[in-house]
Amino acid sequence: MKASELYLLGKHLMELAARGMRDDADPETPEIYDVLISVLVGGPGMSIGELTARTGFAQSHVSGAVARMRAEGAVVTRPDPADRRRTLVVPVDALVEAVALRQQRAAEEILASALAELDPDRDSVADRAARLTRAAEELYRLLTARALGVDEDAALTPLHSLAEKTTGRPRNGERT
Repeated sequence: MKASELYLLGKHLMELAARGMRDDADPETPEIYDVLISVLVGGPGMSIGELTARTGFAQSHVSGAVARMRAEGAVVTRPDPADRRRTLVVPVDALVEAVALRQQRAAEEILASALAELDPDRDSVADRAARLTRAAEELYRLLTARALGVDEDAALTPLHSLAEKTTGRPRNGERT
């Protein structure tokens, strides 16, 4: 695979994910909103730096989107109790309820749907989707660990545990 093909693969995956995270009744919103909301629903109470590392968007874009989302009432911000210089971004409860299920839809389901559209006879669609999903999960975990500056073993832990390892403290008042 060439670098240009990897880039185009990323674009295709982003389009599939965007379709999978939306409902036909959803209003049109900027892509960055959808991505930030998805990440926040998976691990609310993240700093701008954590959101930047997880999403790959530039810090200035994340800050601007968070400011607009705050003005629209989709998120609230508050000082980090452990470090008052940091600001945590938290989605409002109504937003979490509205998007949690559809934005956390299984990647395997989205891939299987796309594969069935292309060539349902070539391999078993379910088997191929499962195999591709496992490979994508591994790549996601490794690249996320790299972006957050944690070791590869940490990349195999859930979203909240990665942030906990990065910050060195439990999330949302939890005790270890």
